[in-house]
Amino acid sequence: MSKKRNYFKELKERKVFNTAGLYAVSSFIIMQVAALLQPTLMLPEWTSRLVLILLTLGFPIAMIFAWIYDHTPEGLIKTDSALPKDDPILETTLPKDENGKSAIVYVDIVDHAKLMIQDEKKAIDLVHYKNKVILPFIKKYGGIYKRHGLFGDGAICVFSDAIKATCFSLEIMKVWEEISPTKLKIGIHLDKIVLEKGEILGKGINITCEINKLTTPGGICISSAISNMVQKRPDIHFKSIGKKNLKNFEEEQELFILNIPERFIPLESNHASSMEQSMTENKFHFGKLASGVLGVLLIIFIIFQITDYFQETDENVTKKIAVFPFENIIKNKEFDWLSDGVARTLTFQLSKIKTLHVIDQLQILKTIEKVQPKEASMAYDVMARKTAEKMNINLLLSGNYQIYGDKIQLTAQLTEVESGIIEPLMMETYSLDSLLSMQHNVANKITKLLNNK
Repeated sequence: MSKKRNYFKELKERKVFNTAGLYAVSSFIIMQVAALLQPTLMLPEWTSRLVLILLTLGFPIAMIFAWIYDHTPEGLIKTDSALPKDDPILETTLPKDENGKSAIVYVDIVDHAKLMIQDEKKAIDLVHYKNKVILPFIKKYGGIYKRHGLFGDGAICVFSDAIKATCFSLEIMKVWEEISPTKLKIGIHLDKIVLEKGEILGKGINITCEINKLTTPGGICISSAISNMVQKRPDIHFKSIGKKNLKNFEEEQELFILNIPERFIPLESNHASSMEQSMTENKFHFGKLASGVLGVLLIIFIIFQITDYFQETDENVTKKIAVFPFENIIKNKEFDWLSDGVARTLTFQLSKIKTLHVIDQLQILKTIEKVQPKEASMAYDVMARKTAEKMNINLLLSGNYQIYGDKIQLTAQLTEVESGIIEPLMMETYSLDSLLSMQHNVANKITKLLNNK
């Protein structure tokens, strides 16, 4: 259970849940925008499905980025690991100088207890982020880290010498100023550390904590032991604030305030190059991110174009059309044969159009029998639509004719089965003396109209 809780906490601290919520809201907005723009820009019907698929594929990528990277003023910085772990410290791994003394740094967030009462979540997030800022510099200067304080807002960092501890403190103070308006304060002291069951104890720890309490917000205060070790450094400057009484200690300690420069660069070439390499490895450049985004957009555009092209080609080649028997409106049985006659002549002529797949008349008649059994009856238009839907075709060519005296009037229309849109094709009047030539004339006219489309 503890591992599950730690893993859940890790996801929360790395803002994975926040990123997931933001991604879900953004995806919803994008889907709504796509739905609005689809008819306006005359995009194909599968656009919304493609957008949904891309957003679904992008979700795990966003979660991976949330896990790996932290957003800072320096860009997207790689998260090397989780919160520093308080592993037991061994005598062999404790940083110390040849005299057995260690440089102790106590880092604290100003007014963290008040912030915890006002906004608990913000206070916890601030501690988490402070630890992430500290950890790379701990590694850089070869130190160790121990959380300290009831709420974990304090951090004790131990180094092998005063110069490393001082450079570490100056660097994290400069980085923190660019990250948060909340102030840090740091106390530094040089003393021996007592190890007991993997924990660091001793008066040196207590002195460092008391020095930290006397430090002004945003400042670094050091003991005389530290000042003696760093006074020869031209890049480190400090001034005395006099001797101070530390709680629970009889002897007064002379304390010094470090001058924090606008920009601090340690003189050691190996430190500078190490920092530069670390930033190069960890920093995620927005230029690369922008190039990646543009690349993805270009790929999506190409996919749209290729898919649209093949879809249009496929539609042109495989578009199915059925010629429905024409309706004899007046029900003149003498001319019932024209119903199938016109339809068969049209079927023959339309078969010459290479971009159309014309359904055979026999297949149409069989489907009509299934849709409308002999004992049932339904309107011509309804029967035609139901037959077309059952045959899974794109276009339906239907019509009617009526006879008055020695004249016949014939009407034809084209219906898009899926949308139900009807397009009139022709309405012509012919003489009953030339019914065969009329069929060929009608078939040629309609074939020419559809061929032009």
